[in-house]
Amino acid sequence: MREYVSRGADSTRWSRFDLRPDDVIISTPSKCGTTWMQSLVGMLLLDRIDLGAPITAISPWLDARLVAEEDVVALLDAQDHRRFIKTHTPVDGFPRPPGVTTITVVRHPLDVALSDRDHDHNSDRAQARRLLAAARPDSTGSTVDSSARGDEPPTGDAEYLRWWIAREQAHLGTGPHGLLDLCPQARLSWEARDAPGKALFHYGDLWSDLEAEVRVLADVLGVSPSARRIAEIVEAGTLDSMRARAADTAPFAELGVWKDTSAFFRVGGTRPWAQMLPPADLDHFHVRLADLAGDAADWILEGRAALDRAV
Repeated sequence: MREYVSRGADSTRWSRFDLRPDDVIISTPSKCGTTWMQSLVGMLLLDRIDLGAPITAISPWLDARLVAEEDVVALLDAQDHRRFIKTHTPVDGFPRPPGVTTITVVRHPLDVALSDRDHDHNSDRAQARRLLAAARPDSTGSTVDSSARGDEPPTGDAEYLRWWIAREQAHLGTGPHGLLDLCPQARLSWEARDAPGKALFHYGDLWSDLEAEVRVLADVLGVSPSARRIAEIVEAGTLDSMRARAADTAPFAELGVWKDTSAFFRVGGTRPWAQMLPPADLDHFHVRLADLAGDAADWILEGRAALDRAV
Protein backbone atom coordinates (compact mmCIF):
# COMPACT_ATOMS: atom_id res chain seq x y z
CA MET A 1 0.00 0.00 0.00
CA ARG A 2 1.14 3.52 -0.73
CA GLU A 3 1.51 5.75 2.31
CA TYR A 4 -0.16 9.17 2.56
CA VAL A 5 1.17 10.92 5.66
CA SER A 6 0.91 14.54 6.75
CA ARG A 7 0.32 16.41 9.99
CA GLY A 8 -3.41 16.01 9.40
CA ALA A 9 -3.71 12.38 8.30
CA ASP A 10 -1.80 9.13 8.46
CA SER A 11 -2.81 6.32 6.12
CA THR A 12 -0.45 3.85 7.84
CA ARG A 13 -3.18 3.43 10.45
CA TRP A 14 -4.91 1.12 7.94
CA SER A 15 -2.02 -1.36 8.19
CA ARG A 16 -2.67 -1.68 11.92
CA PHE A 17 -6.47 -1.92 11.67
CA ASP A 18 -8.43 -5.17 11.37
CA LEU A 19 -11.10 -4.92 8.70
CA ARG A 20 -14.20 -7.09 8.85
CA PRO A 21 -15.46 -8.79 5.66
CA ASP A 22 -18.63 -6.68 5.51
CA ASP A 23 -17.05 -3.28 6.23
CA VAL A 24 -17.82 -0.30 4.00
CA ILE A 25 -15.02 2.18 3.26
CA ILE A 26 -16.06 5.60 1.98
CA SER A 27 -12.91 6.84 0.21
CA THR A 28 -13.47 10.25 -1.35
CA PRO A 29 -11.59 13.44 -2.09
CA SER A 30 -12.58 16.10 0.43
CA LYS A 31 -15.54 18.39 -0.38
CA CYS A 32 -17.06 15.85 -2.77
CA GLY A 33 -19.97 14.77 -0.59
CA THR A 34 -18.15 12.55 1.90
CA THR A 35 -20.38 13.44 4.85
CA TRP A 36 -23.46 13.19 2.65
CA MET A 37 -22.50 9.69 1.55
CA GLN A 38 -21.69 8.64 5.12
CA SER A 39 -25.16 9.71 6.23
CA LEU A 40 -26.89 7.91 3.35
CA VAL A 41 -24.89 4.73 3.94
CA GLY A 42 -25.64 4.88 7.66
CA MET A 43 -29.38 5.30 7.15
CA LEU A 44 -29.45 2.36 4.74
CA LEU A 45 -27.27 0.02 6.80
CA LEU A 46 -28.92 0.79 10.13
CA ASP A 47 -32.41 1.14 8.62
CA ARG A 48 -33.18 4.32 10.52
CA ILE A 49 -33.04 8.05 9.95
CA ASP A 50 -31.66 9.03 13.35
CA LEU A 51 -28.25 7.38 13.49
CA GLY A 52 -28.13 7.79 17.25
CA ALA A 53 -24.81 9.63 17.39
CA PRO A 54 -22.85 12.40 15.63
CA ILE A 55 -21.60 11.16 12.26
CA THR A 56 -17.94 11.20 13.35
CA ALA A 57 -18.76 9.04 16.35
CA ILE A 58 -20.55 6.38 14.31
CA SER A 59 -18.55 6.60 11.06
CA PRO A 60 -15.12 7.87 12.09
CA TRP A 61 -12.37 9.14 9.82
CA LEU A 62 -9.83 6.44 10.60
CA ASP A 63 -6.68 8.24 9.48
CA ALA A 64 -7.44 11.74 10.81
CA ARG A 65 -4.85 12.79 13.36
CA LEU A 66 -7.28 15.06 15.18
CA VAL A 67 -8.24 11.95 17.17
CA ALA A 68 -5.74 9.51 18.66
CA GLU A 69 -5.40 6.26 16.74
CA GLU A 70 -6.20 4.06 19.72
CA ASP A 71 -9.44 5.98 20.35
CA VAL A 72 -10.66 5.58 16.77
CA VAL A 73 -9.79 1.88 16.69
CA ALA A 74 -11.49 1.28 20.04
CA LEU A 75 -14.65 2.98 18.79
CA LEU A 76 -14.74 0.83 15.65
CA ASP A 77 -13.87 -2.40 17.47
CA ALA A 78 -16.79 -1.85 19.83
CA GLN A 79 -19.34 -1.51 17.02
CA ASP A 80 -21.46 -4.62 16.44
CA HIS A 81 -23.31 -3.28 13.39
CA ARG A 82 -21.95 -3.23 9.86
CA ARG A 83 -19.28 -0.56 9.98
CA PHE A 84 -18.87 2.31 7.52
CA ILE A 85 -15.57 4.14 7.75
CA LYS A 86 -14.49 7.47 6.27
CA THR A 87 -11.15 8.21 4.64
CA HIS A 88 -9.69 10.72 2.20
CA THR A 89 -6.92 8.23 1.41
CA PRO A 90 -6.95 7.00 -2.22
CA VAL A 91 -7.76 3.34 -2.90
CA ASP A 92 -4.08 2.40 -3.21
CA GLY A 93 -3.49 3.44 0.41
CA PHE A 94 -5.65 0.94 2.31
CA PRO A 95 -6.38 -2.81 2.07
CA ARG A 96 -9.48 -4.05 0.24
CA PRO A 97 -9.94 -7.69 1.22
CA PRO A 98 -12.80 -9.79 -0.18
CA GLY A 99 -16.20 -8.70 1.05
CA VAL A 100 -15.24 -5.10 1.83
CA THR A 101 -17.22 -2.47 -0.11
CA THR A 102 -15.41 0.68 -1.22
CA ILE A 103 -17.40 3.74 -2.27
CA THR A 104 -15.93 6.81 -3.96
CA VAL A 105 -17.74 10.07 -4.69
CA VAL A 106 -16.33 12.81 -6.93
CA ARG A 107 -17.55 16.29 -7.79
CA HIS A 108 -16.85 18.90 -10.44
CA PRO A 109 -13.39 20.19 -9.47
CA LEU A 110 -14.31 23.88 -9.58
CA ASP A 111 -17.22 23.23 -7.22
CA VAL A 112 -14.71 21.42 -4.99
CA ALA A 113 -12.37 24.42 -5.13
CA LEU A 114 -15.00 26.90 -3.97
CA SER A 115 -16.33 24.55 -1.31
CA ASP A 116 -12.78 24.02 -0.04
CA ARG A 117 -12.36 27.79 0.32
CA ASP A 118 -15.57 27.99 2.35
CA HIS A 119 -14.37 25.05 4.47
CA ASP A 120 -11.09 26.79 5.25
CA HIS A 121 -12.79 30.08 6.16
CA ASN A 122 -15.17 28.26 8.51
CA SER A 123 -12.48 26.20 10.26
CA ASP A 124 -11.53 27.07 13.82
CA ARG A 125 -7.77 26.71 13.43
CA ALA A 126 -6.98 27.30 17.07
CA GLN A 127 -9.25 24.44 18.10
CA ALA A 128 -7.75 22.21 15.41
CA ARG A 129 -4.28 22.95 16.78
CA ARG A 130 -5.40 22.03 20.29
CA LEU A 131 -6.96 18.76 19.15
CA LEU A 132 -3.97 17.84 17.04
CA ALA A 133 -1.56 18.51 19.87
CA ALA A 134 -3.68 16.49 22.31
CA ALA A 135 -3.92 13.52 19.93
CA ARG A 136 -0.27 13.71 18.92
CA PRO A 137 2.03 14.91 21.72
CA ASP A 138 4.88 15.29 19.21
CA SER A 139 2.78 17.55 16.95
CA THR A 140 4.15 20.89 15.82
CA GLY A 141 0.70 22.37 16.33
CA SER A 142 0.00 23.08 12.65
CA THR A 143 -3.59 22.74 11.54
CA VAL A 144 -4.82 20.15 9.09
CA ASP A 145 -5.56 22.73 6.41
CA SER A 146 -2.33 24.67 6.67
CA SER A 147 -0.24 21.51 6.63
CA ALA A 148 -1.84 20.56 3.33
CA ARG A 149 -1.94 24.00 1.72
CA GLY A 150 1.51 25.35 2.44
CA ASP A 151 0.95 28.63 0.59
CA GLU A 152 -1.92 31.04 1.17
CA PRO A 153 -4.49 31.27 -1.64
CA PRO A 154 -5.39 34.56 -3.36
CA THR A 155 -8.57 36.30 -2.21
CA GLY A 156 -10.20 37.20 -5.55
CA ASP A 157 -12.55 34.63 -7.08
CA ALA A 158 -10.85 34.31 -10.47
CA GLU A 159 -7.37 34.49 -8.97
CA TYR A 160 -8.26 31.83 -6.42
CA LEU A 161 -9.62 29.45 -9.05
CA ARG A 162 -6.56 29.95 -11.28
CA TRP A 163 -4.33 29.23 -8.28
CA TRP A 164 -6.33 26.10 -7.41
CA ILE A 165 -6.17 24.79 -10.98
CA ALA A 166 -2.45 25.42 -11.43
CA ARG A 167 -0.84 24.71 -8.06
CA GLU A 168 1.54 21.78 -7.72
CA GLN A 169 0.19 20.20 -4.52
CA ALA A 170 0.39 16.42 -4.32
CA HIS A 171 -2.14 14.46 -2.26
CA LEU A 172 -1.45 14.31 1.48
CA GLY A 173 -4.57 12.52 2.67
CA THR A 174 -6.67 15.54 3.68
CA GLY A 175 -7.43 17.33 0.40
CA PRO A 176 -7.90 18.04 -2.40
CA HIS A 177 -6.44 21.51 -2.17
CA GLY A 178 -5.82 21.75 -5.91
CA LEU A 179 -6.52 19.98 -9.20
CA LEU A 180 -3.29 17.98 -9.00
CA ASP A 181 -4.39 16.86 -5.55
CA LEU A 182 -7.82 15.66 -6.73
CA CYS A 183 -7.20 14.01 -10.10
CA PRO A 184 -4.87 11.10 -9.18
CA GLN A 185 -7.24 9.99 -6.43
CA ALA A 186 -10.22 10.04 -8.78
CA ARG A 187 -8.18 8.34 -11.49
CA LEU A 188 -7.24 5.45 -9.18
CA SER A 189 -10.91 4.90 -8.29
CA TRP A 190 -11.93 5.03 -11.94
CA GLU A 191 -9.32 2.45 -12.87
CA ALA A 192 -10.60 0.18 -10.06
CA ARG A 193 -14.28 0.64 -10.97
CA ASP A 194 -14.73 -3.00 -12.06
CA ALA A 195 -13.04 -4.48 -8.98
CA PRO A 196 -15.28 -6.52 -6.67
CA GLY A 197 -16.99 -4.32 -4.10
CA LYS A 198 -16.01 -1.03 -5.80
CA ALA A 199 -18.73 1.55 -6.47
CA LEU A 200 -18.49 5.03 -7.97
CA PHE A 201 -20.87 7.94 -7.39
CA HIS A 202 -20.94 11.61 -8.33
CA TYR A 203 -22.06 14.57 -6.27
CA GLY A 204 -23.98 15.98 -9.24
CA ASP A 205 -26.07 12.82 -9.57
CA LEU A 206 -26.87 12.86 -5.86
CA TRP A 207 -27.90 16.50 -6.17
CA SER A 208 -30.08 16.08 -9.27
CA ASP A 209 -31.81 12.76 -8.47
CA LEU A 210 -31.17 11.69 -4.90
CA GLU A 211 -33.87 9.03 -4.89
CA ALA A 212 -32.37 7.22 -7.89
CA GLU A 213 -28.89 7.32 -6.36
CA VAL A 214 -30.16 6.06 -3.00
CA ARG A 215 -31.65 3.07 -4.82
CA VAL A 216 -28.31 2.42 -6.55
CA LEU A 217 -26.53 2.74 -3.23
CA ALA A 218 -28.91 0.26 -1.60
CA ASP A 219 -28.07 -2.27 -4.32
CA VAL A 220 -24.34 -1.68 -3.78
CA LEU A 221 -24.76 -2.32 -0.05
CA GLY A 222 -27.00 -5.35 -0.58
CA VAL A 223 -29.93 -3.97 1.41
CA SER A 224 -33.61 -3.74 0.47
CA PRO A 225 -35.25 -0.73 2.11
CA SER A 226 -38.97 -0.19 1.76
CA ALA A 227 -40.30 2.56 -0.51
CA ARG A 228 -41.29 4.48 2.61
CA ARG A 229 -37.77 4.22 4.06
CA ILE A 230 -36.23 5.41 0.79
CA ALA A 231 -38.55 8.43 0.82
CA GLU A 232 -37.52 9.17 4.41
CA ILE A 233 -33.82 8.87 3.55
CA VAL A 234 -34.24 11.21 0.58
CA GLU A 235 -35.96 13.80 2.78
CA ALA A 236 -33.30 13.47 5.50
CA GLY A 237 -30.57 13.73 2.86
CA THR A 238 -31.53 17.16 1.54
CA LEU A 239 -29.17 20.08 2.18
CA ASP A 240 -31.73 21.86 4.36
CA SER A 241 -32.29 18.76 6.48
CA MET A 242 -28.57 18.08 6.87
CA ARG A 243 -27.99 21.73 7.84
CA ALA A 244 -30.83 21.65 10.38
CA ARG A 245 -29.18 18.63 12.04
CA ALA A 246 -25.63 19.98 11.70
CA ALA A 247 -24.71 19.17 15.29
CA ASP A 248 -24.97 15.49 14.34
CA THR A 249 -24.30 15.58 10.58
CA ALA A 250 -21.24 17.86 10.33
CA PRO A 251 -17.92 16.03 10.85
CA PHE A 252 -16.18 16.67 14.18
CA ALA A 253 -18.96 19.10 15.15
CA GLU A 254 -18.86 17.68 18.66
CA LEU A 255 -15.18 18.71 18.87
CA GLY A 256 -15.86 22.35 18.04
CA VAL A 257 -13.77 22.58 14.88
CA TRP A 258 -16.19 24.91 13.03
CA LYS A 259 -16.83 28.60 13.60
CA ASP A 260 -20.42 27.96 12.48
CA THR A 261 -21.44 24.29 12.43
CA SER A 262 -24.43 24.82 10.16
CA ALA A 263 -22.21 26.65 7.65
CA PHE A 264 -20.49 23.35 6.91
CA PHE A 265 -23.54 22.80 4.66
CA ARG A 266 -23.30 26.28 3.17
CA VAL A 267 -24.40 26.07 -0.46
CA GLY A 268 -24.16 22.71 -2.19
CA GLY A 269 -25.02 22.10 -5.84
CA THR A 270 -23.19 23.82 -8.68
CA ARG A 271 -21.29 26.95 -7.79
CA PRO A 272 -21.00 30.08 -10.04
CA TRP A 273 -17.46 29.38 -11.27
CA ALA A 274 -18.57 29.80 -14.90
CA GLN A 275 -19.18 33.49 -14.16
CA MET A 276 -15.89 33.85 -12.29
CA LEU A 277 -13.52 32.66 -15.01
CA PRO A 278 -13.20 33.86 -18.62
CA PRO A 279 -13.44 31.26 -21.43
CA ALA A 280 -9.65 31.03 -21.84
CA ASP A 281 -9.24 30.00 -18.19
CA LEU A 282 -12.03 27.45 -18.47
CA ASP A 283 -10.35 26.01 -21.56
CA HIS A 284 -7.08 25.77 -19.61
CA PHE A 285 -8.92 24.00 -16.80
CA HIS A 286 -10.29 21.36 -19.17
CA VAL A 287 -6.88 20.79 -20.78
CA ARG A 288 -5.21 20.35 -17.40
CA LEU A 289 -8.01 18.11 -16.16
CA ALA A 290 -7.66 15.83 -19.17
CA ASP A 291 -3.90 15.69 -18.68
CA LEU A 292 -4.09 14.87 -14.96
CA ALA A 293 -7.18 12.65 -14.88
CA GLY A 294 -6.87 10.79 -18.17
CA ASP A 295 -9.81 8.46 -18.79
CA ALA A 296 -11.42 9.54 -15.51
CA ALA A 297 -11.98 13.12 -16.73
CA ASP A 298 -15.44 12.46 -18.15
CA TRP A 299 -16.60 10.78 -14.93
CA ILE A 300 -15.26 13.70 -12.88
CA LEU A 301 -17.31 16.10 -15.00
CA GLU A 302 -20.40 14.06 -15.90
CA GLY A 303 -20.87 11.37 -13.26
CA ARG A 304 -23.17 8.46 -14.00
CA ALA A 305 -23.55 9.36 -17.68
CA ALA A 306 -19.83 8.66 -18.15
CA LEU A 307 -20.11 5.45 -16.10
CA ASP A 308 -22.95 4.22 -18.28
CA ARG A 309 -20.93 4.87 -21.44
CA ALA A 310 -18.00 2.92 -20.02
CA VAL A 311 -20.02 -0.25 -19.38
